[in-house]
Amino acid sequence: MIEFKKITLDSAEILRPYLEKSVNRLCDFSIGGTVMWRNAFDTHYAIYEDVLYMKLKLFDGKTVFTRPLGKPFAQTYENLLEYCEATGEKLILINVSNEEKNELLKIFPEAEVVFERDFSDYIYLREDLANFKGKRYSGQRNHINRFMNENENWQFEEIGAHNLPEIKEYFEKYNAATDKEALSAIAERNCVRDVLENFGVYGFFGVALRINGEIVGFFLCEAIFDTLIVHIEKCDRNITGAYQMLAKEEAAKYCVGELKYVNREDDSGDEGLRKSKLSYHPFCIAEKYTITL
Repeated sequence: MIEFKKITLDSAEILRPYLEKSVNRLCDFSIGGTVMWRNAFDTHYAIYEDVLYMKLKLFDGKTVFTRPLGKPFAQTYENLLEYCEATGEKLILINVSNEEKNELLKIFPEAEVVFERDFSDYIYLREDLANFKGKRYSGQRNHINRFMNENENWQFEEIGAHNLPEIKEYFEKYNAATDKEALSAIAERNCVRDVLENFGVYGFFGVALRINGEIVGFFLCEAIFDTLIVHIEKCDRNITGAYQMLAKEEAAKYCVGELKYVNREDDSGDEGLRKSKLSYHPFCIAEKYTITL
């Protein structure tokens, strides 16, 4: 039977080969989506018959599972059912893509399905964010032009050991200015701190944006399949065009080669964030479902 154990920093290299098999472009099936959030969701994993299983606890205390990785679900669901029968847990699958939902319903037509719009990911085309061409991106171009006009002495700088102390200092200043106390916000702050403290383990890459030598924003991302996933993006909201500058740089600098898409993750139901993400005209919204078997 499946035996779960807690995900730790050392689990990253164990999980990575299985996560790389995921082709649904969801941010949850990446090192950032698993190891980064391991403490917030008390995430456990198991490797059984060359399949990766993961279970976690949501903020309301509910135990849930993610779709097994490594083999088709039809070859793995019985192992999960056996585990749940032995532990008395209900089999609830989260972060199920639309295609995977349809596959599941062929096996379990009576399953309960809930569409999770708040946690569905925004997927953008590389060329759209890298160029901001066309009438629909006139707003983004205007913001970038204003940034250029108001900030002559600016530069991008790759994040590494040489500037991590400054990134950490900026992040704490950013937190003090935003002061969000929701459980999800607190958890996210701790996740970012963990990444910055263990930068080499995660293998993320990104840049800081400086104005007159001072850091005013930064982002960190990773690549999975054909998609660049932006896990962390923080910026001074009082600087017009700064966020647009970061979004453009993410796509132009790092979404290259075989990478075609940029996943800028979900909006968590925040109306302001939703409006902002929609204004960048996503190629699609990668739907996520919760399915109770």
